[in-house]
Amino acid sequence: MLGNNEFRQRRLENIKRNNDLLKKLNLNGMSSQLKREAGVGEKPKLKAVPPPKKKVSKGTLKSEAKTAVIPTRRSRRLRGESAEADGIPNVNDSELMKVVGNSDAGRELDGLQELKNTQLVGDIKLGDLLKDEDKSELLAKFKVYSDGSFSSGDFFEELKKHQRPTTEIKQLQTEFQLSQYEIYDPKELAIGYERITAMYFHPSQEKKLIVGGDTGGTVGLWNVADEMPDLNDELAEPEITRFKMFSRNVAKIDTFPADSSKLLTASYDGSLRSIHLDNLNSEELAVLKNDYGEPLGISDCQFSYSDPNLLLITTLGGEFTQFDLRAKPNAINFLRLSDKKIGSMAINPKRVYEIATGSLDRTLKIWDMRKIVVNPDWSQYEEFSSHEVVSTYESRLSISAISFSPIDGTLVCNGYDNTIRLFDVNDNIRGHISPKLTIQHNCKTGRWVSILKAKFKPNMDVFAIANMKRAIDIYSSSGEQLAHLPTSTVPAVLSWHPLQNWIVGGNSSGKVFLFTNEQRD
Repeated sequence: MLGNNEFRQRRLENIKRNNDLLKKLNLNGMSSQLKREAGVGEKPKLKAVPPPKKKVSKGTLKSEAKTAVIPTRRSRRLRGESAEADGIPNVNDSELMKVVGNSDAGRELDGLQELKNTQLVGDIKLGDLLKDEDKSELLAKFKVYSDGSFSSGDFFEELKKHQRPTTEIKQLQTEFQLSQYEIYDPKELAIGYERITAMYFHPSQEKKLIVGGDTGGTVGLWNVADEMPDLNDELAEPEITRFKMFSRNVAKIDTFPADSSKLLTASYDGSLRSIHLDNLNSEELAVLKNDYGEPLGISDCQFSYSDPNLLLITTLGGEFTQFDLRAKPNAINFLRLSDKKIGSMAINPKRVYEIATGSLDRTLKIWDMRKIVVNPDWSQYEEFSSHEVVSTYESRLSISAISFSPIDGTLVCNGYDNTIRLFDVNDNIRGHISPKLTIQHNCKTGRWVSILKAKFKPNMDVFAIANMKRAIDIYSSSGEQLAHLPTSTVPAVLSWHPLQNWIVGGNSSGKVFLFTNEQRD
């Protein structure tokens, strides 16, 4: 078997050859064919939606899981067609633009674009969204994750067994001298088509599974190859499978605590969906909408530590709710925790009835979920309820991220004031809180890079945050820098493996960077 450099050189030659072949293809009329296969006719009419009110009369917003404001996109199975029928493939905007060569094709592209931007409704088979994909081979790729060591029971309880108190800083610096994954170049690791907005590292340790989501609503699953492929195989490529699941940004990806073979996905379009890795079915859990049928975009969500079936959710409008995923809700009662977007939410592992939020209103707040306050004086809205504020920190600019350490009671936040702030929340401090340490860090991303968010490792008092100078920085909860992992672009969206010293970051073009403590020859 040839070495790593020879393998990559061979791949570059194959890629160049394939690109030359593609240039010779005549793609005129392809958009018309796609349109016929998808059954797209005239542009569907959108239902008029009244403008939102400036004041809310009640703190109750409805979830209408079966009512769609815009035309819906369904799988071939739901349309009554066979799984082998022709359909529109998962293509991105750049690929569609290559197909369009004239004004007529441009008008046809409008219909295809509208089809792309519609929302999936109901329970579907993800394999039906792919064209020319062998369903049995597709299922075989993910079977291993349905038989993992955490496929049953409460993952939070299992995680506690693997928690490690902070050791000597020099030892931690040695542990986090991680190496970048080299079997495939990051330029080939396109887990999404557009800017990455969500990343997740599956807890399996036998085989690595990385899941990402982008601004277009695509969810990509990467089966990480741990061994060099045979260089004589010209078709060798990363095992990445992508599904167009949402019409807007993917906001969060997680594993169900009681079943690691099920993934939870949430989106700015208000949708909550599951992905079953054993059969690649996707279940609609809820679609959050307000009284006017407009989506309540989900900004963050987390499973409760006290009940693995209870999901806590924040929205782009500042609302908060929690509900049991074992039953599809007909109506969801929301409380208001901010007058503006809540960018991040985290549950305190020391006191599971407390949550912290970071908001566009420039505040970090800790809330007591056991207590309800009617018409709180901090808001401009009227006649609604909220939880009781325990502690508050006011920042000069908006706060993007909140994360609790798992063991020593540290809370980290960062925002657009170019700082990382660490708070000691071991004690139940009420009123204004002050950081125990402030670290200068460039957090201003602009519109082309996803917001940087500091995130603690689930089993250690160690957090990571992307660096605008194209790197991943790792710190201890006491503020010592443990590692600086350089990358070729900004790996803005990060995810830790919950048990191993592995971390992955996604960039603005859908590519990912993986770092592990595994040494290769």
